[in-house]
Amino acid sequence: MELPNQHFQDFPIEFKEINPSDFPEFEVENNEKIIIEPNAQGFINDAFQTHIVLRHKNTVVVNASVGQGKSTAIIRTIEKYYNEHPDTVIVVASPYVSLVKQYCDDIHFKANIPESQIFNYGKIGRELDIDYKTRRIHVATVNALLGNPGDNAFKNSDEKRQYLNTLISHCTTNNLKVVFIYDEIHDAIQNFKEEFIFNLWKWKDIILKNYILSATYNEASKVVIEYLSELTDKKIQIIESKRIVFPDKQSRLYLHYNPALNYKATNPELIQIVKNLIRADKMIDILCYSKKLAKNIMSEESEIGKLLIDKYGEINDCTSELEDNSRQGNEEPKNIYDNNKCNVGTNFKTGVSIIKSNHAFIIIMPPEGTKMKFSNYFGIFSDGINSVIQALARQRTREEIHILLPEPYKFNYSSLTNSGCNEHQISIFKKFYDEVVTYRTTNTIDYLKLNTQDDLISRYYNEELYGHVSNEITHINSLERQNLAPLRYPPYKQFKLNRGEEYLSSKFYFFGKDISSYLTYCAFTNQFVNCRLTGLNTRPVLYFEEGKIQRNLIRLFEEYFKDEENLMPHFNFNHFYIETRTKLFNSFKLKIKSDVVWNDINPYNRIFENQLIRFCANQYFKDNYYYSRSSSNRLRDIEYTRDTYFLECISVANTIDLNEVNYSEEQKNKIKAYQNLNSIRNVLIQKIGTHSRGSTNFSYLPIKLLEGFLNPIERSLFDETITLLIESDDFVKNDIFNFRRNIISTDSSASTLHKKVESLYKMLVDDFFEIQELGESGKPPRIIINESKESVKRIISIKVLPDPSRVIDTLQADPLIEFANQHHESFEAYQDKINRLLTNTGY
Repeated sequence: MELPNQHFQDFPIEFKEINPSDFPEFEVENNEKIIIEPNAQGFINDAFQTHIVLRHKNTVVVNASVGQGKSTAIIRTIEKYYNEHPDTVIVVASPYVSLVKQYCDDIHFKANIPESQIFNYGKIGRELDIDYKTRRIHVATVNALLGNPGDNAFKNSDEKRQYLNTLISHCTTNNLKVVFIYDEIHDAIQNFKEEFIFNLWKWKDIILKNYILSATYNEASKVVIEYLSELTDKKIQIIESKRIVFPDKQSRLYLHYNPALNYKATNPELIQIVKNLIRADKMIDILCYSKKLAKNIMSEESEIGKLLIDKYGEINDCTSELEDNSRQGNEEPKNIYDNNKCNVGTNFKTGVSIIKSNHAFIIIMPPEGTKMKFSNYFGIFSDGINSVIQALARQRTREEIHILLPEPYKFNYSSLTNSGCNEHQISIFKKFYDEVVTYRTTNTIDYLKLNTQDDLISRYYNEELYGHVSNEITHINSLERQNLAPLRYPPYKQFKLNRGEEYLSSKFYFFGKDISSYLTYCAFTNQFVNCRLTGLNTRPVLYFEEGKIQRNLIRLFEEYFKDEENLMPHFNFNHFYIETRTKLFNSFKLKIKSDVVWNDINPYNRIFENQLIRFCANQYFKDNYYYSRSSSNRLRDIEYTRDTYFLECISVANTIDLNEVNYSEEQKNKIKAYQNLNSIRNVLIQKIGTHSRGSTNFSYLPIKLLEGFLNPIERSLFDETITLLIESDDFVKNDIFNFRRNIISTDSSASTLHKKVESLYKMLVDDFFEIQELGESGKPPRIIINESKESVKRIISIKVLPDPSRVIDTLQADPLIEFANQHHESFEAYQDKINRLLTNTGY
């Protein structure tokens, strides 16, 4: 199977660099960063240790790829401080409470440091007899060090304050030096509020060194580096590891594109992925973008929950225990990732190492429905593209990663030249990207280099924020405002720290507004160090069975088509039907089971298309559909017949004045075809004969088209209608209603023309009238017509034309769609323009 990444061998891996030029007010050692390489096994510890001076006061910034052993290197450094420098205390700052115990265990087992020398700050208030002052290693959260109480309190607890103040006093009194380690700093950026930085200055006189580690730095992290390095006399050492791929360590990455508006535990493709992996006897973990979805998956009521429980016995709940961003009571965290269990949840996208063998890691990305006009609801992936890289990096062994993700937005392929792609690579990228792109919007993705982020944030701040009120700021600064409420406009670095990443991920598709496009780009161009694209499932498979198509459509509509249902009040039936049909055939592979064989459903499959249009009518009109027999039997595959279709089209066509509509010629011809059919219907009604003989009275039409039955004008009308129907109506053209096969030939000879007209005549007699074909003798009645005995069909009644406002209407274009197509290229382009206007005006 050809994959796009096969054409991107050795393509450079782009990552966020930390450079001396980022810190003009600081002293970067030798004014250059140190570049190291991982060893043959892919780890950096040996190279890292050669550049570290343990007693040199500075802030060490370590920028190394995922999976290169940053944490191991820092644990070895802790071991050195513990064994070789007894006058030091090491404080490890974790971004999450759930990781504190893991750090304690890793330091104990990997550095051979006694548990009695390691203090878990989570024990504060629970184990009162611990003398934490005597312990050399302390593991706390970044929030605890900063004194950040969370969203629901005014200050952190008195116990935590006392702990920190006592530890500072102990170190000061005993002339101990403190080493701080901030691992996974990318996940703690949001905690570094200006008001809390003052708490770090309590350590100023006793701090020896800061170690800051991450594989995914961002612009905001540069501000944090400045805050922390100011405590080490503004001295910074930058150590960067080369991004080198070790193919024998890379997991196999499978992308499953799924167009569902919202992902639920009932998603057919998600269920199939889990079934396939269980069938392959894999150990499974599922990381979900949202807590609600994770809980639904774990439920014993869900099919996936039952599958996982049957296979693994229990599911380990790895969702946050916090309420309103704070822990209720003083309980030890329980919902922690466990390498010995099947884990489902939200809290292991960072900091966790999955080391299971025969393992499959399922990651469920935010679906299409989480993308909003002004903000996104991406759950654990709201931080933007770095959160994607971190999630993928949890898989530490060479196993499988399966990602369920929405279809990406369109890509501006010309922008790929900025990434270093050559023309051949761009053409390959386009070939495969076109197979997965969404059809729903005209939004276009531009490739953007990571090193442009500071410029983008700065330009927005200076032009749209500060620049918007710069005159007023200057004026206020010139005023004497002593003893008045402070009025100071937030400086650029504060904006970058607090909202810079949010701005990038909410305004730029490539930086997180459309996670799928970024993830797809990275997979196609081999940007992931720890995994490599191995499989693409571009369109989910939807399965149908003859006789159960309506049941399946109802279930799938609930799963995948809620956005179309929401649009129904705003669009006419034709638009709703086209949108639904287009999505089905563009976004899915359709298969139908006949007997025991599964066959592909191609466009205009007679059985499927017949049920689909009837399904759309039931969905659109609900109980108001004119043919109530259909809506009251929604679960049954009742045939949508040609006579119903023709009568509905005629009723709609009669309401349209072709001189007043601005439709395409093809659409006008289709309407004219049904206006012609209405004229033919009237001709046939007028030609109904009556027969009376004794007590026998009935109306009739001849079975065959008799000579002279139609005048030349009427024959011409028949012939024109045949041509218009076959050329302009897709249902007729593709013989959904057995129309073309009954029209003997498209040959233009006179004899064949007569047969075509006769074939149409016979069909329309059946379609326009309730008839009785056989008489009491079991044969068609025969009566004298024009001195010749002819077989006739008894006309029981004339089928009435339905209410045009309550029928399947494939003739009228939606007025709003027509307006958008005429003035704005397409309806999607029109929507995009409105959305941009709303965004720019702040509504």
